[in-house]
Amino acid sequence: MKLHHVNVVVPPGCTGDVLGFYEILGLARIEKPTEGVAQTGAWFGFPDGSQQLHVSERSGAVNPDQHFAVVVADLDALVTRLRDDGHPFERKPDLQGARRGMTADPCGNAVELIEAT
Repeated sequence: MKLHHVNVVVPPGCTGDVLGFYEILGLARIEKPTEGVAQTGAWFGFPDGSQQLHVSERSGAVNPDQHFAVVVADLDALVTRLRDDGHPFERKPDLQGARRGMTADPCGNAVELIEAT
């Protein structure tokens, strides 16, 4: 398992306010897909190119879109183990050719699971 991306939330219209901060940290802007994701916000790549930071625009202090994602080798096996232990899983549309879905820890923190391709 490895980390794929982290999503941070900013108020609507404030993406520009945070771009320089993440660039100072050494992240580079990367192109977002044109389908399957909101067109507001921005995406960044980590220096080695293997992880990303996504900036999303949403109203309110807490939003259910706030999450992190991990790449897993066998999505079906992991989903079975999660469900057997009483954890939720909701399949989402494939993104960039990978099967994916959402689960949550017992406190409700969302985790996106993306199957390795």
